[in-house]
Amino acid sequence: MMHHTGFQLIFALCTSLSVIGLILALLLRMQPVTSHRKKREKLFAFSHFIEVKSLPISVVALLWSFCYSSVLSFMNAYALELDLVKAASFFFVVYSVAIFISRPFTGRLLDNKGANIVMYPAILLFSAGLFVLGFAKGSIALLLAGILLGLGFGNIQSSAQAIAVLAASPKRIGLATSTFYIFLDAGLGFGPYILGLIIPFTGYANMYLVLGGLTLFTLLVYEILHGRKARKARKTSMYAADV
Repeated sequence: MMHHTGFQLIFALCTSLSVIGLILALLLRMQPVTSHRKKREKLFAFSHFIEVKSLPISVVALLWSFCYSSVLSFMNAYALELDLVKAASFFFVVYSVAIFISRPFTGRLLDNKGANIVMYPAILLFSAGLFVLGFAKGSIALLLAGILLGLGFGNIQSSAQAIAVLAASPKRIGLATSTFYIFLDAGLGFGPYILGLIIPFTGYANMYLVLGGLTLFTLLVYEILHGRKARKARKTSMYAADV
């Protein structure tokens, strides 16, 4: 649309879709919300804005979104540098297709086998996608990176949100979701600014290679903050079920 219609029509379309979304939201029927606040509870407290139980996975999500912000912000400039603009126009198409195909299966796996069976492979695929992007010289490598990032970050985002929600009590699910997105959006928001300061010294390719290494490091962070705890909890529940 940007090449054939211009920005005005794009903004008009987005505005129309937003209005349609607003109308559909108004048609939703929700159960009345009952306040669980105690009478003597403080009006302003940290726990009113942040779900502490969802903090560990949210912190790791900040690192993941920081790495992914490089793709959202600098993909076009990198494609121009590689002279792969045509291939780059399909990058987010294959990314979206990879998410669309894989999420139904990964969601089912997460429900039946626990988060770790999805998260560890997804982190590795995310890292591989950034490495492939850093080494890309042709169209095939660029599109392969899009597929790997879709299978990786695309499933990390949905699975990590599920982890954040499941960590909280039912009455604090909304707060858990909010906490998760505060950290996720912080990574997406501050990432381009910080990485923009680094690019003059590293270049785009080396930046993606460094971020691929950082993503690999998050395997350890995830293991410490959530992975081992989830593994122990699953073993305990399986043992209790057998007994």
